[in-house]
Amino acid sequence: MSLLDKLNWNDVRVFLIAMRATSLRDVAEQLNISHATAGRRLTALEAQLGLTLFDRRANGLHPRAEALKIAQAAQDVERAMLALGRAAQAADPELRGTVRVTMPLAFANHLLMPDLARFSRRWPELDLHLLPSSALSALERAEADVAVRLKPVGVQPAEHLVGRKAATAYRAIYGLNQEAWVGWAQAPRNVGETEEGPRAKLPRVGNFPDVTLQFAACKAGLGMAWLPCFMADGHLPRLCEPVPAMDIWVVVHPDLRRSVRLRAFRDAIVASLKDHNDRLKGVSPSPSTDS
Repeated sequence: MSLLDKLNWNDVRVFLIAMRATSLRDVAEQLNISHATAGRRLTALEAQLGLTLFDRRANGLHPRAEALKIAQAAQDVERAMLALGRAAQAADPELRGTVRVTMPLAFANHLLMPDLARFSRRWPELDLHLLPSSALSALERAEADVAVRLKPVGVQPAEHLVGRKAATAYRAIYGLNQEAWVGWAQAPRNVGETEEGPRAKLPRVGNFPDVTLQFAACKAGLGMAWLPCFMADGHLPRLCEPVPAMDIWVVVHPDLRRSVRLRAFRDAIVASLKDHNDRLKGVSPSPSTDS
C-alpha cells in the first residue's frame, strides 16, 4: 500500500488548521472535536509521513521546517477536497439538507430572524444553520454556504464570489446620554461630520468593539454611538440625519451558484432585505421591544 493510500483527509485537515492556529485546543475548537482526538490525528499523520511536523511546547504548537515544506501540497489537497464537496452540493437537485449561513450577529438579532424563521417553516426539509461571523473566508474554507456581508458603499465583494447587492444600510448617531461617546477603537474616525463640532471634544467611555455592545451601552446611558438605523430606531433617540453606511451583499462561492437549495435561500433573503429597505434607511422605525 502506497503512502497516498494510507493518508487520511481528516488527519491532513487537522495539520492544516494546526498550521493556522496556535494550539491543539484551537484546532479542536475549530473542528468541534476533542483535544485528545486532534492530538491523535496529528500524531497519526506524523507517523504515516515519518516526520515530526511540530514542536509541542507549553506556549503552543510550533511548525518545524518539515511542516513548512509540505504545507503547500496539503493546501492543494484541501482545495481539491473543498471543490469536490461544493460540486456534490451543487449537483443535489433536492430542496433538502443543510444551509449554512454566515452573517453579522446584529442582522440576525435585530432584523432578519423573523424572515429566517418563515423560511424554515416554508422549507422544513432545509436545515438552517446560522454562523454569526464577519469573515468571507468562511466561504473559502467551506464553513458556510451563503454569506450576508457588509461592504463600504460602492465596493463589491471579491471577483471570485457570486452575489447580489440587496440593499444599503444607513446609520446615525444615537444615545440617551449626549455628554460622552461610547468608546471603541475606531470611534475618532467614525465621529464623522461631528468632528469639527462640539461633540468632537466629548470624552470616550470604555471600549465596546462590537456594534451590538455599543447598542447595549447606549441603552444603558453610557454615551452616544454611530448605530445602524434598523437596530436603534424605536429604542434610542436619533441625534442626526441618517447617512449611507454599508451595502448589503448576499454571496456564495461560484461552485455553488447553481445549487437549488442555496438559490432558494438566496432569493428569500434578498427579498427580505429589499422588504426591509425603509427600516434600513431609517425611514420607518424598528418595532420597539422596550418596556
